Amino acid sequence: MTYAEALYDQANRKGDRNAVDDRQVIGVEDLFLPDGKPGRVFETHWWRTWRFMEISVETNDQPVTINGVEAFETGYPFDLKASFESSDPELNRIWEIGWRTLEVDSHETFMDTAYWEQLQYVGDARVEAVIDYVTTADPRLPLQAVTAIRDSRTAAGITQSRYPSRSEQSIPTFSLLWIGMLHDYWMHVPDGKTIADSISLVRSVLDWFGQYQLPNGLLGKVPDWNFVDWIKPEDRSYPSFGTDDASCVTSLILLGALDEAADLESSLGNRPQSRADRDHAQRLQEAVRSACWDQSRGMIADTPDKKLFSQDGNALAVLYDAVPKGQARAVLLKVAPPGAAEAPEGLLPASYYFRFYLARAYERAGLGDRYLELLQPFRDLLKLHFTTWPEVRGETRSDSHAWSAHPTADLLRIVAGIEPSAPGYSSVRIEPHLGSLISLNASAPTPKGLVKVRYAARGNALVADITVPQELPATFVWRGKMISLHAGTNELQLNGGTGERN
Repeated sequence: MTYAEALYDQANRKGDRNAVDDRQVIGVEDLFLPDGKPGRVFETHWWRTWRFMEISVETNDQPVTINGVEAFETGYPFDLKASFESSDPELNRIWEIGWRTLEVDSHETFMDTAYWEQLQYVGDARVEAVIDYVTTADPRLPLQAVTAIRDSRTAAGITQSRYPSRSEQSIPTFSLLWIGMLHDYWMHVPDGKTIADSISLVRSVLDWFGQYQLPNGLLGKVPDWNFVDWIKPEDRSYPSFGTDDASCVTSLILLGALDEAADLESSLGNRPQSRADRDHAQRLQEAVRSACWDQSRGMIADTPDKKLFSQDGNALAVLYDAVPKGQARAVLLKVAPPGAAEAPEGLLPASYYFRFYLARAYERAGLGDRYLELLQPFRDLLKLHFTTWPEVRGETRSDSHAWSAHPTADLLRIVAGIEPSAPGYSSVRIEPHLGSLISLNASAPTPKGLVKVRYAARGNALVADITVPQELPATFVWRGKMISLHAGTNELQLNGGTGERN
């Protein structure tokens, strides 16, 4: 029995995932050896994942009768509470495929992919946890992920890149992303104990990275795998380093972790440590601006040599306020010009995965209404009939990779505009970014209950019906106007920056 996520043509390419004619199954195999006795039942020793399964039978001197084949689907018992239905059928399909990807890759742990490694990598798990928060508000699997990675602490004082795992692997930048993952948990889940139990490792990770900062303040090469993004399937060496071994991109990831750590320290009352983290972040921010800003191109370079530029580096620079004041929007409009989802020539494009951070940069710069343009690569994948999202662009190895599923969260967070505005989801901010949509009905769970929105847009005018659960302070934002909402149903009619409510 051979299991495959897609069928392959004669050149071992996948192409249209619905294509069957002249295709072959290549993949993981199970071999069963019947002993000739009747009534035998065979099972795999481990569960398998597939979209296509081929049964190949070779007999000897006796015929074989197969009386039946059964498959049982297993996974984490999510209770989907969110919904998303817009005037754009493709967006609805993108939302559903991301949810299906989360389902396939969630078991007793989050997994990067259910077909290949089946491992809980930090980069993937952070994306999965965010989808979990906004679709189910079930904190158990994110808590497991946060604490499992915490418990993977190495003798050096950082985390492993994936855990649980029988073999140790170190991607130090994933230790920084784990701090971001802890920060996400802090914002969505009312659980101060987990933050308190994890803060010592947060400090340890930041101390470890501190020893690799260069005299100019930037982060240099660190031991093990210096990984940020998988931009090209054949090349896993990104990011690049300058002649002095400095990286603006990894420096920006460290900058983000310092800001997030400062928030966590402050929430625990550790004000001196919070101030120290803020000061450290400010120095690093200034170092990045000084060494990495290219005035002629109006964007951040990947290294101080200023020979390489990327969507990744500039997304992080905007997200963490490292571009010169007032330049954030201009930078993003250069790295992803209006109407173009892809990077212009001469700029390394963000992968499906790293668009998670690119989207947050757009939100940070006040360009949320352009978010839908960033989904063009996912619209292109619909034409190939994907049912879960792939790992990388082009001839991808994996067809069910969790780190590409973030549009399911962002369609609720950015487009429907529902997200926490205070730690522990103690209040909600609702700021839709509908782009070209004329209607949207959506709902997202919170620890206090379900938030429901119904939007109808005509030009600058918006009619919104918003339902807020009891004991959850809520604010609605539309074109700069802020409106306090009450529990229950709120009916709003807005035109530009003005509005009426019932």
